[in-house]
Formats: sequence, C-alpha cells, structure tokens
Amino acid sequence: MKRDKSFGRSMARETGESGETKSTKVKKHKRRKSKKESKTRIVHANILYDHTKGGDNPNRHYANNKIKTTKYTLLSFLPKNLFEQFHRFANVYFVFIALLNFVPVVNAFQPELALAPVVFILSVTAIKDLWEDYRRHRSDKEINHMDCLVYSRSEKQYVEKYWKELRVGDFIRLRCNEILPADVLLLSSSDPDRLCHIETATLDGETNLKQRQVVRSFIDLVSFDPLKYCSVIECEKPNNDLNRFRGYIIHRSGRRDGLYKDNLLLRGCTIRNTEEAVGIVIYAGHETKAMLNNNGPRYKRSKLERQMNVDVFWCVIILLVMCLFSAIGHGLWMFQYGDKKPVFDVLSPEGTDISPVVSAIYLFLTMIIVFQVLIPISLFVSIEIVKICQVYFIHQDMELYDEETDSHLQCRALNITEDLGQMQYIFSDKTGTLTENKMVFRRCTVAGVEYSHDANARRLAMYQEMDSEEEDCTSHGGTLPRRDSVTSHQSGKVVLRSQSTKSHRRTGSRAEAKRASILSKHTAFSSPMEKDITPDPQLMDKVNECSSQMEFMRFHCQPLNQIPPDLCDIFDFFIALTICNTVVVSSPNQPRQKVDDCKGKRQRKILYKTQNYLNLYAADGLRTLCIAKKVLSKEEYASWLQRHLEAETAIQRREELLFESALRLETNLQLLGATGIEDRLQDGVPETIASLRKAGLQIWVLTGDKQETAINIAYACKLLDPEEEMITLNADSQVHPALISHMFPYKARLVIDGRTLAYALDKSLEDKFLAVARSCRSVLCCRSTPLQKSMVVKLVRNKLKVMTLAIGDGANDVSMIQVADVGVGISGQEGMQAVMASDFALPRFRYLQKLLLVHGHWCYSRLANMILYFFFKNAMFVALIFWYQFYCGFSGSAMVDQWYLIFFNLMFSAFPQLITGTLDKDVSAETLQELPQLYMNGQNSEEYKPYMFWMNMIDAFYQSLICFFIPYFAYVDSDVDLFTWGTPITTLALFTILLHLGIETKTWSFFHCLLTLIQ
Repeated sequence: MKRDKSFGRSMARETGESGETKSTKVKKHKRRKSKKESKTRIVHANILYDHTKGGDNPNRHYANNKIKTTKYTLLSFLPKNLFEQFHRFANVYFVFIALLNFVPVVNAFQPELALAPVVFILSVTAIKDLWEDYRRHRSDKEINHMDCLVYSRSEKQYVEKYWKELRVGDFIRLRCNEILPADVLLLSSSDPDRLCHIETATLDGETNLKQRQVVRSFIDLVSFDPLKYCSVIECEKPNNDLNRFRGYIIHRSGRRDGLYKDNLLLRGCTIRNTEEAVGIVIYAGHETKAMLNNNGPRYKRSKLERQMNVDVFWCVIILLVMCLFSAIGHGLWMFQYGDKKPVFDVLSPEGTDISPVVSAIYLFLTMIIVFQVLIPISLFVSIEIVKICQVYFIHQDMELYDEETDSHLQCRALNITEDLGQMQYIFSDKTGTLTENKMVFRRCTVAGVEYSHDANARRLAMYQEMDSEEEDCTSHGGTLPRRDSVTSHQSGKVVLRSQSTKSHRRTGSRAEAKRASILSKHTAFSSPMEKDITPDPQLMDKVNECSSQMEFMRFHCQPLNQIPPDLCDIFDFFIALTICNTVVVSSPNQPRQKVDDCKGKRQRKILYKTQNYLNLYAADGLRTLCIAKKVLSKEEYASWLQRHLEAETAIQRREELLFESALRLETNLQLLGATGIEDRLQDGVPETIASLRKAGLQIWVLTGDKQETAINIAYACKLLDPEEEMITLNADSQVHPALISHMFPYKARLVIDGRTLAYALDKSLEDKFLAVARSCRSVLCCRSTPLQKSMVVKLVRNKLKVMTLAIGDGANDVSMIQVADVGVGISGQEGMQAVMASDFALPRFRYLQKLLLVHGHWCYSRLANMILYFFFKNAMFVALIFWYQFYCGFSGSAMVDQWYLIFFNLMFSAFPQLITGTLDKDVSAETLQELPQLYMNGQNSEEYKPYMFWMNMIDAFYQSLICFFIPYFAYVDSDVDLFTWGTPITTLALFTILLHLGIETKTWSFFHCLLTLIQ
C-alpha cells in the first residue's frame, strides 16, 4: 500500500512537469506502439493528464460520448430526403411524367394539376420522415443531458456531468438502478463477492439479471481510489459483438491480467441489486457496442412483392405499346391529309407545319402522360398500409398470447407477412423449440452402478399437475447432497474458476438476491425442480456412508486419499458434478488424490457399463452428461497453468488459445459416471407438427443432440413414424457418391449425423444429398453445428427454389434464422438472441400452427387479390381513354375531365380495396385449422399466378369496351357535348370497378359497405 501511495504522488508530480517533456514521452510511446495500435486500443486514466494540454492526452483521438442519431439538418433535409425517396423507381417515374407535362408541345393536362399527386405522395413521406427525425433529435438531446458521476482530480471527488461530457479514460461511479452511460470496465463493487448485477433488456431483451465481475487484480481492494490508479489498459478496437471483449491490463510492476466480457458493463444496461460500482470508460458514444449494434430494422422483399414487380414491368411494356400504337395511328391520320392540313393541326412554336413523324413522336410522349394511370401510383403506398394493418390484427389475436410467460407474438418485419402463407420447408431446432429446455434430473450412474431414482420419477409425474411457478413447495424426505456436505474438507481450494457465473431472475431486494446467489453456489443442479428431488435410497445410503467416513478421517487426521475406492467414486462424482470445469489444487500436506496406474481394468469395466446406460438413457429421450476427472502432477499443473495464463491475456486468437489450453487438460480423463436429464416436449408440439405436415410443409429438425436422444424426441413429437422405414446415414469418411445416389424408398425418414452431414454438404455431393432428402417425408440432422444448420437451410432454399422458414430459440440458431426467407424466434430459456435476429417471435412452438395456417393464409390471399384488383381497375380506366383515341385522330384528347384522370387512384378508388386487403376472410379461422390442406393454396401460389395478371388485363379491356360503347351507342347521332357523353362512361366504369371488388370480397363488414357507398 505504501508503494502505491508513493507511486501516486510521483504520478501527481509528473503531471506538473512541463508540457514539452510530457509531449515527448507520449510521442515516443506512440511510436513504440504504432504497430499494435492498428489492431488494439490503449486506454490511460484521464486524471493523469488533467493539467496538461489537450493535445497531450493519448485518449484524445477516441470518440466522445455525445450521440447523434438524426439523419437530417435544417439545410440537408430537403435535398437528402428527396434523394432517398428517389431511390424508389416508381417515384422517379411519376416525377418524370409530371415534369414532362410542363413541356408545351407534349403536355396533356394542366401542369400544376398533374404535379399534385406526386407532390402529395412525396410530401406525406417527407413529413413522416421529418417527424421521425425530430423524435430522434429529442431523444438524443434527452440522453445526452442525463447526469452521471465522474471523478474530478481538482475536486478530489465525483462530480455530476452530462453524459455527452464523458470521455474515454474517465472514472465513473455507478449506483443502483442507474443506466450505464458508456462501456465501462468494472474496477470496484460494493458487493461482498465483488460482483455487479446488470439488466440487459435494452440490448438483448432478457429481463433476467447478469453478473459482471471486478477485474481480477482489483478484487482484493477494500475501496478504490482513482488517484492510486496507475495501470494501462490495452484492448480490442470497438466492435459490435456483445458477447466478446478481449484485452489485458498492465500494472506498474509489469504484471498483466486478462480482461473478459464479464468485466465489461455495456452502455444502456441498468445496475441492479448493487449499491455502488466504479469503473473506467473504455468505449464511448458511437463506439459503444450498443450503438454499433443499432442498425435499424432489416428489410426483406416478399415473394409476392417480387412477382408484383415483374407485373409492373409488364404494365410498363403495355403502356409503351399503347403509346406506340397511338403515335403510329396519329402519324397515319396526319399523313392521310397530305398537303391539306386539317383545321385541328397544331403548328410548331416557330409557326411552321409539323411533319407527321415529328407529330407522332410528340404524341408518343403525350400519351405516356395520359396513360400514366396504368402504373398505379398508390399501389405501393396501399400495400404498406395494408401490411401495417395486418400486423396490428395479428398482434391483437389473444390465442397467440402465452399467459405463463406473459408474452405474445412479435412481428419484427412488417413487409413479409404474406410470405407466412407460402412456406414450403420448415427447419426447426429441438432443444427449447420443440422441448421446454427445463432440465430435470431423472437418473444417474456412478462407477458403473445405476441409480434409477424411481421415486423421483413418480414425483415428477405428479409435478406436472402442479403450478410450475410455485417455489415454496416442501421437499419430499431428504435432498441430494449439497456441495458443503460433500466437500467440507479443508485440504483444497478452487482456483481459475470460469468467469461465466449463473444468472438469476431479478428479485425485489438485495437480501433476496444474496440468498439466490448463495443458493446457486451450493446447488448441484440448476433446474427449479432440483429443489424438490427425491433421491435414490441406495445412492443416499452411499452418500451417508461417504460422509461418515470423511468425518471419521478428519477426526483422526487421516489423509483423504485413503478413502475406499467405491466411496471415492461417489465422492468424486458429486465433487465433479458440483464444480464442473474447475481445477482443484490440493494442499501439499493433504493430497486429495494419488496417482494410481493399477486401475486400467476397473476403468474399462466402468466405461463399458456407463456406455450401456448412456444408450438406455438416450433411448428414453434423456439428455446425457458424462462426469470425469484427471489427476495432474505438480509439474504438469505448473506447465499447463503458465500456458493458460498466456492464453487468458492474449487479445488476438484468444478463443483458439483457450480451446487449446482446455484440450491439453481434458485428455486421458478418468470416467466417474453419467447423468440422465429429461427435457420435456412443449404442449401441443405433436399436434402442431402433424397439422403442419397435413398442410404440405416439409419439416426438418436440426439439432446438436445425440442421435439416439434426437430420434426418441422425434418419435414423441410425431416427426418420425414407427411404421415407416427410417434411413440412417453415419459415415466416418467421405461418402461415396454411389451410396448417396442410391434410390431410397419413397416417403422414408432420413436421419443423418453431423460428421456425415459435413461430407454431404460438400460441393460434389450436395446435389445427390438434396435429391435423397427431398424424397423423404422428414429429415433429422443430429450433432449439427450452427454453421451446418445455416448451410442446410441455404442449400435447400437456393437449389430447390422453395420458401423456407427457420425457427429456433438460442444463439446457435441465429445464423439459420437469418438465412431463411422467414425467421421465427422462440422467447425461451436460452435468452433473446434468436428473437432479436428473427422476423417473428413466438412464445411457444404450437402458435406456429395458427400463425401460418390462419394468418399466413389470410395475409397472402388478401394481398394477392388486392394487387390483381389494382392492375384490373387501372387498366380498365386507361382502356376507356385508349378506345376514345380511335375517334379523335389519336390526338391524346380525353372525353373526361382531367381531374378524373389525375385523382382516379387517390380519391375515386383508393379506400375500398384497403378495407378488403385488411379485413377480408375467404375461409374462417376454425375451418383453416380443421382443414390444414387449404394451406397448399398459398404454397402453390393459386391466388396469384402469372397467367392471372394477363387474365385480369384481358378482363379489364373487355369490360372497358362494354362501359365505353354502351354510352357511345346511346348517344350516337345526338348533339350532346363531349363531357356530357364522357361522364356517364366514367360513372359506369366506377360502378363496374366497385362491383368487381364486391364480387371478389368474401366477407362483408360495416366498413366495406360504408366506404363503397362513399366512393
């Protein structure tokens, strides 16, 4: 401590030296570290440079903590917003048409009036963007002016500052329920265990508390004094990986300690159950991990939208053909007069005659303006409005609400709702998606002896009928031995414990959090049902005998390595089960183990018996966990520890080095036993899978579990049928193409393990593997990695050109969810990473049935019919003008007022189809769930096939002929003016269009009737 004080005083004297000396030292240090700084960040304490010039602070190049998420300024709003809106080809097209109307020789309407619709659309979008940006500005201002406590060297205390004034290298004090202003390295905590509890709901959506730990070298400090801090931090550059932080801290003595993600408090998190904590700012402002992850919503284009864009292109072709036909007709009309110019001929601006060819060119441009209604300007806006309304009604469906977890469906992608009605392949995770992911202890084997825990199995059957949230239920008889009853010896201490600590639900008080922390340290099993386990009587007798033997040996001061082998197995089994992934160092005078080379035969016997029990557990659908140990000599441990510490302090390749360190340690292990853990199916999973398969959906399950366990669960959830043949592919080497291409029985079930899947996904075999898998009714991939999951989904989507849906609940499913056309996340026990990466989030797997079969079917049917109706009504109205051209010399004139042409889409036919696209139901929800086969209508795109577009266009031209010629023959040889004849044509056309929509509407409501009457 004295040395620290003297060093602190010397640092204070250094800050009073001349700026030139300090600047020289900093420059030398920068030259020395120039190479390393390209890959890492070096953070010094700012208090050491408070009295120097700003240019001498080595942290000056790092971003400050002021954030700015707005897109515009007062000067840049108009040009930037218009530039963004013109990224839409439709907006460019309509602006071009409006500007073309300002050219005198080709204009068809009053220029200002023709500009009104596109100005209206652009203005509405600009106002919406301006309002959103203003809200972001207000939010930025509020956040930047929040208060935090920053240490001031001049005042020798923590003072209040705005968040925006915070800099990298500042010391800040954090209090309970306070939001973190930046990414902070934890240096001190008021918690007795030097932990800090944080809530990360704003980052990953999880409400359970996470534990963060003080940097290892500061754990023993009673109180932290910033003036005594003399270390330098070197860490990785800012990145958006929330689950990774690598670096090390260099002390004055030259000692280096590794830094991990458990030492870092992220911006936006909230301090909970911790009275006070102190840290140093590592990343600030836009360099924090939270801001780097703030990329906004993802945009996907639906299959229906892609098909619609093709038909819009065909509309453009039809428009050009009609304009070309009119231009040729006008040229021929003018040519027939020869030198006799008609009275309606329009001279050029110079007063000269215009040739028929030039006149035809001018008319071509004029007809583009007249026929612009053929490209529906309101179609894209209407689709967005309808999708938002569809999402709203999906959210209001109370049958998709889970009362147990108090969560409901979330729609995170607003523009692919109709894709839910066109899915063909479903790729599902198993653990946590099909199962509850609540691990319940069922049975175990120790040293080849099996303890079935029959009484515990009977109790678990009764437990299913009880409320899962009751935590005060009394335990039956005894409980499994706790760590303190088995390991109550004084000979060993635990070192190098993994820094990943168990998190617990947020509690109401610090005392409750303390009790939960204590319980988590002394409990072997982490499941809530563990508190109520009924132990096996035979195992309980062994444990009691072991405990008595240990008490006797401690009382007589006998070494623990004299415990009989059968009791030693029990003892080691529960020690290893309680402190998994831990190195235990024995005292020199009290060795915990002795190295015995005469146990080979006994170990082989244990290995054989344990393997048999593992096969039985897997056949029963239990998840298995093997327990093993390894005894190291003093020299082996020292060698391993040195390399492990080097791996811990590495910045580059840290994960690889730590894996190699674990690999060196976890070889030649001595098997102690195994446990069988039950993971129950979620309610309704078998019924949901059966219903989805009736709907024509192919279901693949991709899991990392053992093959036997996965097969058992697949039978339980009705993915596999015992009466049908099952093909199992397990290969230890490259599969021969002839074997893969072998014709398997149709409708068989395919089971493939991870190693074989790696071979099958090779470029030379993927087509043959896909052909085999396609012929099977269901596919089960076991022991598959997250990368393999995404590769399988991508292979099926790209090669078969089918619509894919991936559903999972954990971080290992994120890549699979992002690759699929539609990603669904389950808000389960493994956090919210899958939900955050998904397009839709569900509380339970069973809700997928209604989401697809009901809401998916409705959304697809509504939008498909609405788009076709848009093409129909616009083509019909344009065709009326086209027929009239035969009677006006293809001059571009219209028999209706220009207001009808300009505002046809915005005023006269805009609202009824919005209601139909939002509320129409071709089939009731009950019928859709009772008859899943109706879902195939969307799979086969029955509502919107390419020929349907052309059928609607033909129908539109046919009905326009009727609407045009009935008034024409009614007024033939009369002396009515043009508009008196044209208005009935327009009225008849509007009635026909509304009648057409009424015929297409399957479900009428009050809103349908009201808006139809208004139109």
